[in-house]
Amino acid sequence: MSTDDEPGASGTPSGGSDRPQPRPVPPPLPSASGPAARLRAAASLRGHERRLRPAADSGADGAAAAGAAGTPERGGAAAPRPARRRWQPTSLGLFGIMLATMCVTLLLIQAFAGTFRPGGSDSASEPGPEGAAPPPAGTVRVMIAGDSISQGSSGDYTWRYRLWKHLTEDSGLNIDFVGPYDDLLAVNSGDPGDHHYADPDFDTAHASIWGASAGEIAEAIGEQVAEYRPDYLLVMAGTNELVRGGEADDALNGIRDVVDTARVAQGDIRFVIGELTPVRGGAGDEAMNARIAQFNAALPEVAAQLDGEESPVAVARTADGYDAAEDNWDPAHPNARGELKIAAAFADTLASALDLGDPYPRPLPEVEVGPRERPQVAAANDGGAVTLTWDPVPGATHYRVLQQRLSPDPDELVQLPMDIPAAGEGELTARVENLLSGARYEFIVRPYKGGDAGLGSEAVRIAADEEPPAAPEWVRVNTEGTHLVWAAVPEAGHFEIWRRPLDCSPGSSVRGAPPDPPAGAAGSPSGAGAAAERRCEPADEDGPPDGEGWVSVGLVDGDRRWPIATDGEAGYEFAVRSHRDYVEGAVSDPVEFVTPE
Repeated sequence: MSTDDEPGASGTPSGGSDRPQPRPVPPPLPSASGPAARLRAAASLRGHERRLRPAADSGADGAAAAGAAGTPERGGAAAPRPARRRWQPTSLGLFGIMLATMCVTLLLIQAFAGTFRPGGSDSASEPGPEGAAPPPAGTVRVMIAGDSISQGSSGDYTWRYRLWKHLTEDSGLNIDFVGPYDDLLAVNSGDPGDHHYADPDFDTAHASIWGASAGEIAEAIGEQVAEYRPDYLLVMAGTNELVRGGEADDALNGIRDVVDTARVAQGDIRFVIGELTPVRGGAGDEAMNARIAQFNAALPEVAAQLDGEESPVAVARTADGYDAAEDNWDPAHPNARGELKIAAAFADTLASALDLGDPYPRPLPEVEVGPRERPQVAAANDGGAVTLTWDPVPGATHYRVLQQRLSPDPDELVQLPMDIPAAGEGELTARVENLLSGARYEFIVRPYKGGDAGLGSEAVRIAADEEPPAAPEWVRVNTEGTHLVWAAVPEAGHFEIWRRPLDCSPGSSVRGAPPDPPAGAAGSPSGAGAAAERRCEPADEDGPPDGEGWVSVGLVDGDRRWPIATDGEAGYEFAVRSHRDYVEGAVSDPVEFVTPE
């Protein structure tokens, strides 16, 4: 930022306002990894502040200084300036300057980096409250800096939420989380700016960025601390150095830089550094977790080297009791259980090492994992299948469908072999096939974040494909008089045969029988002639199942013929009904058959 644009660069800002001006923000500080680098950063900060001070010629003091410097009076000539001798130090003088410079250097190191401990220190990384600087009175400002584990993604509570709830509700503190961001990462698109917290009722400000390494956090932390003035800086970072192929020392050096750079901006800031949590689910997990273990083992000694009386550094045992298989929703990122364990570890260290708040109550409560919003599902028949539709819920990476047949013949609730990925913001669908027509089903859509199942939808119920099939056509007895046959019905799956006896007496004629041929005509069928001699009538004009005497005598599946059995009766009336699973279709017109005498 150019100093020409600073309101205080030339006294009172334009407009003559007397309001206090905001704290000037220093330029981004370089990563500092040693005393010399810290001193260069401090000098840069002080130089920036000097450039922001009002010019010396403003006001009465400035005018007096100008007069003392020989400014000529009005209308007069300026007096000539005496020549100045150039000072040349002797060897002894140079030695004295060197000693003075060394003393100033040591003082600055102590001022900006805490107590100077050459070669490390034997003190514990988590000093007790007696040795720690007391918490500030009133509102306590806390900044959480880290990577994706601290930022979180859509649908998460985040461990920031758990810690804020504990400090404000359980410990009764007035806490102000500070930082330049308040968002999550959109878990499916990978874009920042998502605000779908599982519970947004907390102070969401933070200084964490998905994918950031500890070294990258150090590059921005000085400016962030200078702007937001946190009393406590909680840091959990270093995993991304290891993900990119670095070693534990690379991540630890990044942590050192975070502490050193933050202290340049604010010398009395208090630190809690979290251990790295383990990963799971990848081919390189064993090697990755070995480097994580090396980082965690070395972190207390690094904290002890950085620890200072006015700016203590403590370690949160976030990896203690952390199970990646149970506490991560994907290989590296915590689910609600993991978030709770991380928050509890930071709370414990704040209480025990820095006298801020209370330890987290034990045992830790049971918490539910997975997306916390239920999908709202609709169901519709779709050409013999059922289509389910719903809008995406925050945090879900994919969905699964559960199905149960309610009637007839109820079965168990089962998970179907389908996985619906969450893509974009549009409506999601699942098409369920191979259902029994006419059966009543219920479906539940369950969202998942990684491997964690969330809250399933309310059950939606529907009768599948209730449209009845058409009646069979061209029902007849074959020429041999042995089988009942009929035409195909594409939408039918099987057929039901109905039969009732005819009322036959001498002199009756068969309804629907062909007329008798002229006397003596050739080719007169003997069956028809015999039928004409036998007088048979149906019981009524109604077909099955309402007509008198109709009985279901058989089912035909996968064929369109049925063997006629007379069972000793003189004649029968037959009808065929279409079926599709549990759906009853239409019934054919009856056809009559009289047995030959």
